[in-house]
Amino acid sequence: MGLMIGLKRGLVQLKPYNPQWEELFKQEKELISSVIADFLIDIQHIGSTAIPNSVAKPIIDIAVAIESLDNIEKIIIPLKNIGFIYRGEQGIPDRHMFVKGGENYRTHHLHVMQKDHYEWDKHILFRDFLKKHPNDAKQYSELKKLLFIKFGNDREKYTDSKSDFIQNIIEKAKKKQ
Repeated sequence: MGLMIGLKRGLVQLKPYNPQWEELFKQEKELISSVIADFLIDIQHIGSTAIPNSVAKPIIDIAVAIESLDNIEKIIIPLKNIGFIYRGEQGIPDRHMFVKGGENYRTHHLHVMQKDHYEWDKHILFRDFLKKHPNDAKQYSELKKLLFIKFGNDREKYTDSKSDFIQNIIEKAKKKQ
């Protein structure tokens, strides 16, 4: 079957949507729930691996809402025990990152926050809008393919260059709420 997920740090690689990504998310959700159930409010599959017919970096993005960030210290070890490495806030206050798959080959990104964090809504709005609007999802895929050609070796530039498009989609999604 081969690895359907995983990407070297700093690089960009795009794969066509794979329905098994949803399965891999579900497995991880079970695992995460089993170790931090006491603190957990919600777990969502986010990012492009959650959007059918979209190209995506083969890394499963998962948003985890916990009751209070006061508990962040309490979940570091349990998550470490199932393979997640704690990376701190990584530039977004009150959103904590965990990564799975080691330094060279990332398979999962965990975004941990409280449910009232603006990032939570942003991720869910974006995902749900693109699931309902295949044309916008297609545009997003086309944009990513172009950016991949330009910035395939620079994940930071690749990510930054998507932000205007993402912002526009979020504005559209808010108007439809």
